[in-house]
Amino acid sequence: MFTGTLALLHRALRLDARLLRTHLFRVGFAGLVYASLIYTWGTSALLGAPGLKLFETMTYLNLVLISLAGISFFATAITEEKEEDTLGLLKLAGLNPLGILLGKSTSRLVGAILLLLVQFPFTLLAITLGGVTLLQVLAAYCSLAAYMVLLANVGLFFSIACRRGGAASASTLLFMILYFLAAPGLLTIRLGLVNGGVIVKSGVVDRFFEDSAELCRSGSIWNRIETITQTGFGESPIGTQVLFSLVIAGLFFLLAWVSFHHFTRDARGAAKPKADFSSRFIALGRKYRSRPRTRPLAWKEFHFVTGGMPVQIAKFVFYGMLAGLVFWASERYYGYTLAQAGQVVAIMMLVAITIESSMYASVIFHDEWRDRTLPLLTMMPIRPTTIITSKIAGCGPALVPALLWLGVGCVIWPQGLTELGNALILPSRWFVLLVALLFLTLTMFFSMVVRWGALPLAIAVMALGVIVSGCCGSPVFGMMAVVNRETGFQEGGFFLVDLVILTLIVGLQFDVRRRFEIASSQ
Repeated sequence: MFTGTLALLHRALRLDARLLRTHLFRVGFAGLVYASLIYTWGTSALLGAPGLKLFETMTYLNLVLISLAGISFFATAITEEKEEDTLGLLKLAGLNPLGILLGKSTSRLVGAILLLLVQFPFTLLAITLGGVTLLQVLAAYCSLAAYMVLLANVGLFFSIACRRGGAASASTLLFMILYFLAAPGLLTIRLGLVNGGVIVKSGVVDRFFEDSAELCRSGSIWNRIETITQTGFGESPIGTQVLFSLVIAGLFFLLAWVSFHHFTRDARGAAKPKADFSSRFIALGRKYRSRPRTRPLAWKEFHFVTGGMPVQIAKFVFYGMLAGLVFWASERYYGYTLAQAGQVVAIMMLVAITIESSMYASVIFHDEWRDRTLPLLTMMPIRPTTIITSKIAGCGPALVPALLWLGVGCVIWPQGLTELGNALILPSRWFVLLVALLFLTLTMFFSMVVRWGALPLAIAVMALGVIVSGCCGSPVFGMMAVVNRETGFQEGGFFLVDLVILTLIVGLQFDVRRRFEIASSQ
């Protein structure tokens, strides 16, 4: 009975163990922790409790990487089979739903947990640097493992319920947003109801909101990590968050198992054309929806990668509601001034722009590279450089909603317009923009190299680059000081570093073009 059920899982684990890149990836993660350890040891004289600083950095970095893996890696376990029309072949092979779920999702979960286990011995070395105990390390990795199990099963369910990988990733991202904002959201609603006189402070409804917010706070990985990284932590490694995550993960896995046949009855459901409901909302009264005209590639990216005009309108409304909520709640509940609220809105929009552009960079070439449709693009009478720039330009308008609300936040924030002006004229601000551009280029590069996880891999490489530059940063900082002294311009050193980063970006762009041409000729 269990031999047939575990056949696909057994094959996936054996295949994963034989791939060289799998072991290189694990060695890279171990090297990342080891490089962080060396950097912390080298700067231990300048830091208080250097072991705790290293432990906090690695814990939050793992939290970010696991969250990104939940969006891009775990949420595509079944949708990739739907998109390639191979799910029916798995059913014809006699695999039952449990066997498919274990083989496609649990195998990925096992591989991801092994990455945590590889880091664990190196993180234990942080104890020797001081400020952290063995109990804290055990509790952190138990919490991270439970959070990974939760996201893996949430992504598994949405990969079954959704027809496309993008929809599954978006649904998983929405769940994560609700997961992290549940406790403060419930407390904000309770405060509004109490101040509005809708409920009394000692009423049943008020206690319901308080108990629900406390449960969400106890089950949140963010609050759990904040508690673990505090000096004097003495709780059990298996806390409420671990149990909460495992129970919710089990429920989502059970739900995915029960609903498997319902959502996968139509093997070619992903290929069905979408109903054109958007034509009545876009173009503002024009008889026909927009056509590609002279820029077909940019039109295609805008409508099929970013979602087109309906998605942009929805994002504009959503960001507006988010900004309005910040302005409404900041002064009433948190004591912020209007200017401080504008700064918060500006920072939130910058984060939104970073997340959106990262997601677009990870899929702009990935789907065509995976489906081997790049040769069809080269049949068009367009140069490869024009194809690449057109695809990038098609994703640009999708950032307009966040940019508009960023402008609103900067106008309300007194220093906002000044900061925008500095971003245009100061090399130190160019440095931040070029680092973001380097990250997006690296994500685009990895999307043509790996099948899954281009975004988490790019973040890991950027983190490793920060650590290495920190370890070897003394000559760089010394050179910057010399340039500043010789030129008399305080931004001269940053200008030199900007040239180095710009060179890396140009080099990566040339390699992206080379890989594009190689993939197109296959």
